[in-house]
Amino acid sequence: MGQLPSVADLVHQLRAFHGYRTLWWRPDGMLLHAEPEEELEDIGYRYVATLMRPGPEALAEALLRAGIVLGAAEPDEPTGTTWVAAAEPGLVA
Repeated sequence: MGQLPSVADLVHQLRAFHGYRTLWWRPDGMLLHAEPEEELEDIGYRYVATLMRPGPEALAEALLRAGIVLGAAEPDEPTGTTWVAAAEPGLVA
């Protein structure tokens, strides 16, 4: 479908929500945000961070701490927006 959002685009999308959003990462490279009460570990996602309307620095720092670099993909998850992400080797358990 095209390029995925940059950190700035993701910040803009997350600011549309007035509460916290939780970022989840799946080993095949999918990154999505969902309501904080949604637990996605049982279906193969790893918790990244829970943030409220983060700025670009806070979001980039949270992704970096998790070893995630945004890439390109198409949205395909009904519970949030999906991005493909690559994990830095050695940073993700």
